[in-house]
Amino acid sequence: MILTFFAGLIDNVLSDYLWAKAILLTTTTVATAGLTIQVPIAAIVDTLTGHAPHLLDYIGAAAVLVGFAGINIPVGESPQVVQQEQETPIVSMVDDPVHLPSSTNATDVVS
Repeated sequence: MILTFFAGLIDNVLSDYLWAKAILLTTTTVATAGLTIQVPIAAIVDTLTGHAPHLLDYIGAAAVLVGFAGINIPVGESPQVVQQEQETPIVSMVDDPVHLPSSTNATDVVS
C-alpha cells in the first residue's frame, strides 16, 4: 500500500514537473502535443514484444507523428529568427540581483 502510494506520487509529480518544464522551454501547444508521442512509442514497443497492433493502430501512430511534426514547423519565419527565439529563455528561474530595481519609489523617472 505504501509502495503504491509513493510510486503513484513520484509518477504523477515527475510527469507534471517535466510537462511544466517543457512548457517553459517550448510552447503550451507543443508540450501538450508531445504527450501524444506515447501512442507511436507504444505501437513500436508492442511490435517488439510480439503483440503486433492492427494496421489501423499503425496508421493512427503515423498520423500522430505527422501532426506533431506539423506543429513544430515554423510558418513564415526565417530559420535565423527561429534559432534566436530558441536561444532566448522564456522565463528566468533565478532572480538576477544585478537587474533588480534599486528602489520601489513611484516617483522614479524611467528614461
